[in-house]
Amino acid sequence: MKSFILRLLFVLTSTAVTVFFSEKAYWYPQGYAIGELLFFYAFPVFASLWVIDYFRVRRLPALVLVAALYAFLTEGVLTPVLYEAGLLDPILPGYFVGWHGVLGVIFGWYYLRKWLVAGQWRKALVGAALFGLFWGTWAITYWLPENFEGFELPGQWPTLDFGLHALTFTLMLMAAHWALGRGVWPTAFKPGRPEKWLVLVGLVFFYATMSFPTVPFGFVKLAVLLTAVYIPLRANRQREQEGSLLTNLTGTVQVKRLLPLLMMPVMATAVYGLVASLQLSEASLRAISELTPLLQALFGAVLFVWALVATIRPSLSLQPTAQRNPG
Repeated sequence: MKSFILRLLFVLTSTAVTVFFSEKAYWYPQGYAIGELLFFYAFPVFASLWVIDYFRVRRLPALVLVAALYAFLTEGVLTPVLYEAGLLDPILPGYFVGWHGVLGVIFGWYYLRKWLVAGQWRKALVGAALFGLFWGTWAITYWLPENFEGFELPGQWPTLDFGLHALTFTLMLMAAHWALGRGVWPTAFKPGRPEKWLVLVGLVFFYATMSFPTVPFGFVKLAVLLTAVYIPLRANRQREQEGSLLTNLTGTVQVKRLLPLLMMPVMATAVYGLVASLQLSEASLRAISELTPLLQALFGAVLFVWALVATIRPSLSLQPTAQRNPG
């Protein structure tokens, strides 16, 4: 029972980290809603953590594939958005890898954890500042009427209100990383059979009720993407020794090490307020709104292809030594 509780806490705190990057830093017109998001996202997060352990993920290319899995489950199971551009569209999968995968898993969950445990505050500070710039830039695109359509709250908030929202959820992110270092982060993630079945049934139920009715043949695209993740990860498991990157990320995170993360809301609010004072034209906002996801899609697609090839052929990896951490 104790091990189950610790696994549950690990999943929930990891989910809080990924939800920050997947939802709260993107869709601020949602307001402060969080409980429902944590529940739904916990299922793809659980699956991703189990895959990391089972397939012995140690290196960056394999971790990118796990990040892609998280992205595909999020947007292809919890929602049908993955299929909106058609079954043959490569843009949305790349976009979601560049968004959910890179920001939520690679940067927010892995690299921030790595820097915080090691006390590498300069890297954490730079990473937080760069993400804050991106956060603020993306946030202003919700001033466009078509982007905040469907939300109860308006797209453009007073700068102070946006800053308070950004600070609130950054504190949630900091609390999650602090908690992960307080006996929650495991050296291995080995759920029992009932847990695996519960998550599998949950994912199937979500797909059957949320995605399948909208795009009945979407499962073809999802199956192809999941197979593209599975094949190289299976090769990775056969090649790697027992264990995963979870072992190398154990350790506590002192509160003072978390302080660089406050640069995120500072930079985001500064960009938000500056653009508001400059009264940027709607055409400029629309250009940013179109260019940002396009660049993310390109980056995500290139990264995914590199990870796929590098996992199958380790000689192409940036870190061929299996015992080292990713990146």
